[in-house]
Amino acid sequence: MGAEVSKTFKKHVTHVVFKDGHQSTWNKARKIGAKLVSVLWVDRCKEEAKLVDEELFPGQNDEANRLIKKRTHRCMQPKDSAEKTPENNIRMKKKLDKMIKDLAPQYPLFPDVSPYIIDQENGIVYSPSLKRSDSMARRLKEMREKRDSPSPTGRLSVVPSRTTPKYWVPPHQRLLSATLPATRTLVTTSMSTDTQKTVTEVVKLLGRFSVVDLVCETTTHVVSGGQRRTLNVLLGIARGCWVLSFEWMLRSLEQRRWLPEEPYELSESFPAAPICRLQQHLSAGEHQQDLFHFQPAIFVSQQSQPPPDSLVELIQLCGGSVCKTVRQAGLCVGPYSGRRPEGCRNLSEQWVLDCITQLKALSYENYNLE
Repeated sequence: MGAEVSKTFKKHVTHVVFKDGHQSTWNKARKIGAKLVSVLWVDRCKEEAKLVDEELFPGQNDEANRLIKKRTHRCMQPKDSAEKTPENNIRMKKKLDKMIKDLAPQYPLFPDVSPYIIDQENGIVYSPSLKRSDSMARRLKEMREKRDSPSPTGRLSVVPSRTTPKYWVPPHQRLLSATLPATRTLVTTSMSTDTQKTVTEVVKLLGRFSVVDLVCETTTHVVSGGQRRTLNVLLGIARGCWVLSFEWMLRSLEQRRWLPEEPYELSESFPAAPICRLQQHLSAGEHQQDLFHFQPAIFVSQQSQPPPDSLVELIQLCGGSVCKTVRQAGLCVGPYSGRRPEGCRNLSEQWVLDCITQLKALSYENYNLE
């Protein structure tokens, strides 16, 4: 019929044949002043062989009456599916089973030659490499004789282990965390996100614990995915917590109950952990570490790493005295460029961390920042 057809909008477009099109096309046609017509207008023009009035066949836009649908991200949509657990998720169950199979065979509770002996008669252990061991043995024995009330876990029942220890294990070392009240908390450290999720699922399955991020007053167990000296490990040592390997979680999942902690304690990497734990146990949870008790007042720099609040907590848990100003301090821990009183030493933060790890007051010489 002599008309020029264009697939796109141009300046000379005068008519737009509209049928089930986009709202943006409709809006653009109205903006440039083009006449919007339906397909019937083309048919009538062909039948009558002339230009028919456009108002008789207006274009219909059904989209104009529709509500605009808002786009929502998938991540913002609520999940209707139940939370994944080893019981209802085959993939997670296979993953946990594979992790259990990859573990080495269980080892005896105590090796033939144990580097930890405090009280052979009563089976209390310690590391002979520590200079404070003799006095600690006497102090532990005195605390055991003087205590009037049993420890918090002393009334708990004992579930026998499936493995038979080569040596006799004292009853207080066979106590299981499976009987701990629900208020007890567990902390993970040195773990990937997937491993942390596994720990959470095991705790949900076996109960008795709640998982928290940082060691606090209610924490009894610190589960580590490696042997790195993290802040949570040091706080666990200072508070007398169990410091255990991740294998304890997997073996407990395998047996569907909490197993004894002793075979999985990281005592070789952190020899102070079992000593502090036993001190806390024998004193009915009221023992105060005296590692920094005889040190002068300590000032912690705001530029210290770990953060100053964490260092202050560690020092105070180990019996140290912390002051808020450097003028009152005999020791300054962490980088400090200001004036210090005469005789005040400036030590690296590593001095505090190493003292807690080895459970003895180390010499200042290797930690001077001056």
